[in-house]
Amino acid sequence: MKNKSVFVINMMLLLALNSNAQKEYPLLPGHPGTFEVIDWGVYTHWDCGFTKAEQTANYQKIIGITELVRKNPVFTDQKGFNCYVYVFAKNCPDKFGYGIPSRLRFDFGDWFMDKGVAKFYKMEPPSWDVLINSLEHVFGPNYSMGASKPTEKPKEGFNYEKWKSVSDKLHDIIYLPGQKEELGNGIDRYSSEKIVVYNPERPPYYLPVKFRELAELLIEYWKLHPEQYTADLMLGMLEAEYAQFPEAERDGWAYNNTHDERSPFLKITTIPGPQPVVRLNPEYWNKKLPRSAIQILVFDRLTDTKRYTTQKEEWLKLNAAGYSLQRFLEALDITTLVPAIDK
Repeated sequence: MKNKSVFVINMMLLLALNSNAQKEYPLLPGHPGTFEVIDWGVYTHWDCGFTKAEQTANYQKIIGITELVRKNPVFTDQKGFNCYVYVFAKNCPDKFGYGIPSRLRFDFGDWFMDKGVAKFYKMEPPSWDVLINSLEHVFGPNYSMGASKPTEKPKEGFNYEKWKSVSDKLHDIIYLPGQKEELGNGIDRYSSEKIVVYNPERPPYYLPVKFRELAELLIEYWKLHPEQYTADLMLGMLEAEYAQFPEAERDGWAYNNTHDERSPFLKITTIPGPQPVVRLNPEYWNKKLPRSAIQILVFDRLTDTKRYTTQKEEWLKLNAAGYSLQRFLEALDITTLVPAIDK
């Protein structure tokens, strides 16, 4: 329901912004379009130790992804838009990652008429992203509150290294963004929108976390906190909440708390819900494959495709930029990207 509301609000804002501005610039849906892939420094932003051979092989894999995307009907006799695909670098893999991570941004620049001259939208046109070999920031926030070195004198006995160690463990723990659907054939969907394409023959790409582990880490974090007053205040509340959970219940899985009145400050519960608490699983990655291989893809595509149809029709009526992107998303068959996953 929340996603739907956000979608409707965004659509109304875009319609309002475009309605007046675009009347004088009619779209040209029959104008021939072009397709181009642009390397935006995918292998040069960070020195992750990838060899030239790995980079060359990986770029061919990326080209392969773009060719799978072009199976979409809007690219058959492409008209009405130019598509520029930018290949961006991502941070080097951490302990939960493997391979060469990157991001593809597909820009859909609609053609329009400007005072008798055919032009297309170049500056920040509507776009669609695909995340490659990375689950960074894909799911919900982590439970760490940070552990910066104190600028004022800390409490007696404060140990920065211990405090930071607990904070780092909390940083590794996240929660899923919403209800998960297993669509089969190595495709999962979250919150009726977030798509993860993966190898179902591998171990799961995340693992559940026990309530006891996370609750005790949160309590330990505040025990080690450098500021005595804040630490005592938080500890009193967290320990009182933790005491309300029986020992047997503490050994259950943790869920992000959206309804359990017992733990408003712990913010987790043992009651099953749509947002289980997890940590990424480094065992998902098949390290027998070369680092150039593609092992996971993430992108957005709504379950309710009628919303794309509605928006497409409105955008065309208003001669608004974004018409071609909505056509693309309406026609997108997510299964066409499954062959991109190396096994």
